[in-house]
Amino acid sequence: MQTNIPLWINLLQIVILIILSRQAFNCYFSSEKIYPEITGTPARKVVYVLAGRNTVMVVISLLALVWQNPAFLCFAFLMHGLRESQDMFIIPLTNPPGNGRVKIFFVFLFVFVVPEILAVVTLYKMIG
Repeated sequence: MQTNIPLWINLLQIVILIILSRQAFNCYFSSEKIYPEITGTPARKVVYVLAGRNTVMVVISLLALVWQNPAFLCFAFLMHGLRESQDMFIIPLTNPPGNGRVKIFFVFLFVFVVPEILAVVTLYKMIG
């Protein structure tokens, strides 16, 4: 398939797809490994909701990679960016103080959010 999507955008989408797939699998089948402090039925429901969200994002990411449509890829990265922007604040706030909160924030910012914003801008230019 001939595509004009930049390679770095496809590679970023693949990395996000791998992370989301792993998170979804762990939430469904081994949530105690990634969330050892969460026990009981109400908490399990929350973990399954997270798994469902990640599974939907996996499907969107796969379709975006297969179709190579700039508009759909832009949509996928917009969703990724919005999700990661929330995680960028939530995860550090829920970690104990002194447990790398600032580092986690900047990892989310520079590894995920900034590249996803750049991908959205690049893909939006390709659409218009």
